Amino acid sequence: MRLRDALKRGRELLMEKKIGSAFLDAEVILAHVISKNREFIFSHPEYELSEDELNNFFKKISLRERHYPVAYITNSKEFFSLDFFVKEGVLIPRPETELLVEEAINILRDKYGKDSLVKIADLCTGSGAIAISIAYNLKNVFCYASDITELSLEVARENAKRHNVEDRIVFLKGDLWEPFFENNIFDLDIVVSNPPYIPEKELNYLPLDVKYEPGIALNGGPDGLYFYRKIIEGSRRFLKPGGFIILEIGEKQAYEVMKIFKSKGMENLRVKKDFAGLDRVIIASLS
Repeated sequence: MRLRDALKRGRELLMEKKIGSAFLDAEVILAHVISKNREFIFSHPEYELSEDELNNFFKKISLRERHYPVAYITNSKEFFSLDFFVKEGVLIPRPETELLVEEAINILRDKYGKDSLVKIADLCTGSGAIAISIAYNLKNVFCYASDITELSLEVARENAKRHNVEDRIVFLKGDLWEPFFENNIFDLDIVVSNPPYIPEKELNYLPLDVKYEPGIALNGGPDGLYFYRKIIEGSRRFLKPGGFIILEIGEKQAYEVMKIFKSKGMENLRVKKDFAGLDRVIIASLS
């Protein structure tokens, strides 16, 4: 079967299942199967797929028909212009999280410049996308990235090697601040995190794609604020005076998270909106 015919059929199958991004998904999956980029698909419509390629393509289309995430199908997700390895059991990096990375890089450049060594912590690191993106763009950064699951840390280590920053990131297994205390890691300049923040009662109403992702990376407790309380409270012990904490938040959580910050004596609070105009990142500093 020719490439254009396979693509057409793949799109049709996804559209029949009401997959909203059917056209793009079929292109991405087909490009992955033939180990080419999407430009190749449009410039070589007469390319003949082998029997193995064709079978593999429709097998993966069948997965997508069941709303299985494209990133898990291709084991790949672009984030901050870098390609990250992902697989089932690890949270897929989101475009909106790039705002957190952008803000962290801006603060690090403005406050610390290019020469002084800067220590940062990334809690709930998942695939390592946040820590790795920061370390990749700033050579004077040393990161400590923690996660509670070994699977996430395995994926994060692989991504650190892929982007040649493994010598500037230490991966720690444990619950939030526990491995920092156990390893005597204090005096951090910046803490960043995209913690689980979906209230438990909302987990059953997530899009079908998201339900394939690990619940442990999504469940923010009864009110969605459990991890914010733990991270903000602990940051007072592990941050340097004047250090920053930058957190991703859910679109309706800014007010409540600000209250937690204020209750712990944090200063210079500000909220940043994402491209959709939704509250997405909160920045604060330790007095």
